[in-house]
Amino acid sequence: MAIQPVPVPSVEDYERLMRDLNHRVWEVRRNACEELGAVADARAVSHVIRLLSDGVGAVRFAAAEALGKIGDKSAVGALIGLLDNPQFGSYGPVIESLASLKAQEAIPYFIRFLRDHDPRVRGLAANALMVMTRQFIGFKAKGTEEERAAAIVQWEAWWEKNQNTMK
Repeated sequence: MAIQPVPVPSVEDYERLMRDLNHRVWEVRRNACEELGAVADARAVSHVIRLLSDGVGAVRFAAAEALGKIGDKSAVGALIGLLDNPQFGSYGPVIESLASLKAQEAIPYFIRFLRDHDPRVRGLAANALMVMTRQFIGFKAKGTEEERAAAIVQWEAWWEKNQNTMK
């Protein structure tokens, strides 16, 4: 099956999406982020980054997802900054986007998120670690605290040994 090229939005569509990113209705802002992510238009990165601090969680999450889909590494710093922001909400879209961008500087954060209270976040972090490092350290997001702690120790030891080769 052939890969279909991503359509570049027309000038009119791009201008509409830029206006929609500033719309007063949050669903319109969210939809604009989703559409920009779908077309992977790198011209929009700085505009979408701005929406990472939107007052509506659904818009912030859509912006984070869009940045991962756009694939422009200039978004990595803004996304990593969210991992230290306890007000952001669910870190799932950020973890997925950073993994998609192969942001190796996020690896210590992913290891930290193996301790998160949410098993979904723990699972996303574990998956991101395996995909980015090509290492398999058995981590069960819903495992016992002892099982998870043992795997975290292994990930921390692996990072300590390999962090200089990853950058």
